[in-house]
Amino acid sequence: MLKVATKEELCQISLTGLRALILFGLLVKEPQSLEDIRKTFLQHNVIDESSSNDILRIDLNTLRVMGCKITRADKSTNFKYRLLEHPFSLNITDEEIGVIRRAYKKIKEEADIPTLIQYDDLFRKISNYITDETIKEKILGISVLKSYKSEFLNELITDCQNNSILTLEYKSPASKNSKIIEIAVRKIIFQNDKIYLWGNDINSGEGLSLHVKRIIKIILRKSNEGGFPGAKPVCVRFLLSNFGLSGLDDSETIIERRDDGKYLIEGNYHNKFYAVQRILSLGSACTVTEPAEFRADIIAILKEMRNMYNG
Repeated sequence: MLKVATKEELCQISLTGLRALILFGLLVKEPQSLEDIRKTFLQHNVIDESSSNDILRIDLNTLRVMGCKITRADKSTNFKYRLLEHPFSLNITDEEIGVIRRAYKKIKEEADIPTLIQYDDLFRKISNYITDETIKEKILGISVLKSYKSEFLNELITDCQNNSILTLEYKSPASKNSKIIEIAVRKIIFQNDKIYLWGNDINSGEGLSLHVKRIIKIILRKSNEGGFPGAKPVCVRFLLSNFGLSGLDDSETIIERRDDGKYLIEGNYHNKFYAVQRILSLGSACTVTEPAEFRADIIAILKEMRNMYNG
C-alpha cells in the first residue's frame, strides 16, 4: 500500500506516473467512479482539493494509451469505470490450471482450515490479474472454499479457540424450517469437501456436526468460562484389512494385529453421524465388530443403499 507523501517528497517524481499507478491498482481491485478516484487521490496527496476532474480523465486516458481497455462511466456500468483488459494480466493455460488443480487436490487432503483459507485467498488474488473470464472462473473454482466466506470461517476458528458458546440459526436438510441451536463449539473441520462445525448441544450434551453452509446466522456469542463437559464419544471397534492412502483418522487407534493380517481398530468419534460416515468411507476393507447396535445400523444402511442402486 502506498504511504501518504508530502508535497516536498512528491516534487521529486512524476505525479502523472504516480497517479497512473494508483489508478491502475484501484481499477484492478474493483470498478471506480470519478468520486471514488478523487477521494483516493486526495488521501494519497497526489491532487489538491482545487484540482478538477479533468485531471482524473487525463489519467484514465494515460492508462488507455498504455494498453488498458477501460469502459466509459455510464448507466450500463453504474457510472463507474471498469477495467476490462490490461497488458499486465496473467496468461494461464488450461494445461497449467490442470497442474495446479492436481497439486491442490493432494494438498487439501492434509490441510487444516487456516491453510485452505490461505490458498483460497491466493486464488482470488491471482484471479484479479486474469482478464479472461473463463480462465478466471477456473482458477477460482479450484478452491474447495470457493462458495464459503473466509471472514465467517475465521470467526468460527476464533470461536473454537476461545471455547465459545454460540446461539445460532441452522437449517437442517431433514427439516423444512430452521431451528435455534445453542452449541459449545469445539473445532471446525474439513471433511468430504465440506466444512463442519463440531461442538456439543448445551441442553442435551449431544455431539453436533453442523454443515457451515447451513448456518443461517450467529445470533449470540458468549464466553464459556465455566467449561462445558464434552459428550461421550461414539466408540466403534472394527477389523481393517487395508488402511488406504489416507491412513487412520486421529480418533482411531490400533488395538491389535491379527494372524490373518487384519487390524483391530478402535475409533472414538465425535458423534454417530461422523462414525457412520467414517465407517462407510472405508468400504469393503472394514468390518464392524462392536457395538452390536451400531453394527446392525451399518448393515441396515448398506442394505438400503443396495436396494436403491438395484432399483
